[in-house]
Amino acid sequence: MISRRSFGLLLSALATSAVVPSMAWADADDLAQAKSLVSTIANRGIQEVVTVSLPQAEKITRFRAIFSTYFDMPAAARFVLGRTWRTASPEQQQEFVNLFQDINIYTWARRFKDYDGQKLTIGDAVQDGDGGAYVDSRVEQGDGQPPILVRWRLRKRPDSEYKYLVVDLEVEGVSMAVTYRSDYTSVIQNNGGDVAPLLQQMRQQIERLKAEQPA
Repeated sequence: MISRRSFGLLLSALATSAVVPSMAWADADDLAQAKSLVSTIANRGIQEVVTVSLPQAEKITRFRAIFSTYFDMPAAARFVLGRTWRTASPEQQQEFVNLFQDINIYTWARRFKDYDGQKLTIGDAVQDGDGGAYVDSRVEQGDGQPPILVRWRLRKRPDSEYKYLVVDLEVEGVSMAVTYRSDYTSVIQNNGGDVAPLLQQMRQQIERLKAEQPA
């Protein structure tokens, strides 16, 4: 599992990013766009959300706009739900996408206050062998602590304004999407393959996350 501290530091580091030179690639233009997208997310995070003096509710609204723009939540949600996606009704599928997005947004929003000048340094971008790209980065913690390694997975989206959208983050080699998938699959299996109890648990989790938001 990804530690809450690592997750919080990752969020904090999105506030400040630096890009370092990378190696030659088969499709340098495409991969340069992938790196640019990650840098844009980081820059918008600091300028529009993390360090501005606004009520938390307004920060969440702004973060939701950024998240919805650069993250392909429908694709991520389909992967996370796994085989159950095919057996869920269209209404359940849409609710799962919405709930999954809200869980991510409120989880990240809870960590805005953890920003303490950490910097996200963006490194190499490589093709993932499946039409997408990985962008490597590291969170510089300072105080002699080793950096936290973060890999962004992006998929091409020709129908989007942007060539790539983010579908997953790997923190110290642990995929957030795979972690969610494992957790949710267990809930579904424990309820005889029914997705409804999972949706109810997700609704309850969102209410808890809302209650945990700072003022």
